[in-house]
Amino acid sequence: MKKTNLGYFFNKLIPRKKHHPFTGHIELTYHCNLKCIHCYCKGSENKEKELKTFEWKQIFDELHKEGCIYLTLSGGDPFIRKDFLELYSYIKKKAFLVNIFTNATAVTSQVFDYLAKSPPHSIEVTLNGITRSTYEQITQVEGSFSRVMRGLKEIKKRNLPLTLKSNCLKQNKLEVTKIKEFTDEFLGKKNHRYHFQYDAMIYPRINGDREPLKFRLSFRELSKLRREDPDIWEEYQQHLHAPAGLERRRDSLYHCNTWLTNFFINPYGRLKFCQFSDKFSVDLKGTSFKEGFYKVFPQTLKEKFKGNSKCRDCRLRPVCHNCPARAYLETGDEEAPVPYFCTLAKETAEEIAKFRNQNNYPA
Repeated sequence: MKKTNLGYFFNKLIPRKKHHPFTGHIELTYHCNLKCIHCYCKGSENKEKELKTFEWKQIFDELHKEGCIYLTLSGGDPFIRKDFLELYSYIKKKAFLVNIFTNATAVTSQVFDYLAKSPPHSIEVTLNGITRSTYEQITQVEGSFSRVMRGLKEIKKRNLPLTLKSNCLKQNKLEVTKIKEFTDEFLGKKNHRYHFQYDAMIYPRINGDREPLKFRLSFRELSKLRREDPDIWEEYQQHLHAPAGLERRRDSLYHCNTWLTNFFINPYGRLKFCQFSDKFSVDLKGTSFKEGFYKVFPQTLKEKFKGNSKCRDCRLRPVCHNCPARAYLETGDEEAPVPYFCTLAKETAEEIAKFRNQNNYPA
């Protein structure tokens, strides 16, 4: 029988309209058993405010009614919640495709066995070091390296779909490609497909704490890292020639379009168009998902620059990582340039020009 990929399946299944809640990122809790130095939600934990089990179920019912297909369960670490299996089984029965983000250090055999019987679409485990010293320098928890390696073995033993991920930090810049090599050996690689992802960007915490910023890598450090692995380098070069997103008027403050099909819900029931921003968000305990997604999110289209920000007319804006939400977190001003992103954008643009010249692409 001919196999059909998920992309084809999704295109046939979801409504033919641009604005549809296709993918939801569900932050079940901000609590975690690790204390990672770069974590964006560290310091925002409040167990008393977290949604109860029945409240999450009500939200999942509404998401199902609105035709959402894909849910990512994250945190913190989602396995910290005692009701994880109850919530997981509930959304599985509703036929959502489920992705789980975890550090794999707090998962019990009972949970692993259940997942083996009712597998998620994928499990993504963050592995920020391939040596104990590096990993635990980042997690700040002694013994966590042995636990994550044990967790990975348990996942593999049960043949669950697994992807390993790394953040690019000062502390692990010499190990990211080694983690990729470990992944290739541990999970195998077939037809040039591998099970590894890396995240080059580090941001302030959502409570405004700028501490993680001192762990960022420079463009040169990131470039050196990417060149160390042929798969990573080839993937990066493909991104250099990828088409830009939808164009907006130059005075439009928000150029991000992910809210057309994606959304975030934090542990306290706040529906957000962006995980870094509470702007254009609603409290699902008092407002319906439908109201927030279809009426509040589109208000981003009306937001214009109010000042004379350099970002407004910057020709590098299409390749810049800065956005109003990230700018506000880092500077307290939605319209402010962020020097780090300015430098990255300038050097990325030079890289793109070089790449296109070498490959005879039109400017």
